[in-house]
Amino acid sequence: MRDRLAERLSTSLGVDSVTVDTEMLALGPDGALLVPELVERTHRNSSAAVVVTEFPRLRGRHQVMVEIDHDACTALVSLPALGVAPDRRLIRVIEDAIRRLRDRDAAPTVHGARWFAVDGGEYLATRSALGRTRMVLGMVRGNRPWRLIPTLTGVMAAAAATASFGVFYSSIWAMANALSPWRLAGLSVLSVTVMTVWLIANNRLWERRDALPRYRARLYNAATTVTIVLNAIVLYLGLLVVTLCGALAVIDDGYLASQVGSHTGLRGYVFLAWLATSMGTVAGAVGSSADSYDDILEATYGHRERARRQRE
Repeated sequence: MRDRLAERLSTSLGVDSVTVDTEMLALGPDGALLVPELVERTHRNSSAAVVVTEFPRLRGRHQVMVEIDHDACTALVSLPALGVAPDRRLIRVIEDAIRRLRDRDAAPTVHGARWFAVDGGEYLATRSALGRTRMVLGMVRGNRPWRLIPTLTGVMAAAAATASFGVFYSSIWAMANALSPWRLAGLSVLSVTVMTVWLIANNRLWERRDALPRYRARLYNAATTVTIVLNAIVLYLGLLVVTLCGALAVIDDGYLASQVGSHTGLRGYVFLAWLATSMGTVAGAVGSSADSYDDILEATYGHRERARRQRE
């Protein structure tokens, strides 16, 4: 993205060059980034520095996109506030920050955002339902939910073992054939909910209000819940496909029809796999845990924030 950013800043603001560095910055006890060395290098080597962080930045109920310090000529951009696909918005926010550092009267180009004054600088933020939704989705993206799938293999194995019983018991075939699609869908929702609640409770992922400010805790819990739900849905769909393939491979069509009392075709196999998957998901989730407790903790912003503060 550096080349696109450099071209945009050169065209709109006449910026000569853009340099990108990746490094570890200290995090203070209050969650503020400590950048004294960065500020010193900025004054020595460049006209301004922009720091991009994965942490959500909040000022009260404002979802902060970028904070600027006029004295230090620095800007701190929070990626979660930019949503699930932040690349284009990130360039615009950086452009707005540089323009604001040069001209305190410059208006933002980001829709729905405005500048607010604060001690030592300003911040660009929104306060709306759309802004909160965008921040939660950005936090989910920052959690990298796809990394959790390998840590849940124990849950998946237990669920698959339970679901396999549905392939071999004719009573479950008859029950699946008698259920309506709406009831099966309800069982799917219930099983995904049970897995989500169990994983959050068993791994202590829920942020308590006494550990964080209430509004921040609610945002963190919303992001954690969405992250776990996405993983539960992926696991459920994967188990459904595996169970359906197993049913097609093991059960003869004529034998299935003789057991349920009618010829159901592919619908019978789908309903059977559907019910067995829901049963397996519930039974497999309860009592199981993630293979790596540390890895699943990385799916929560609160844990990462506390861990990084303790390291500093």
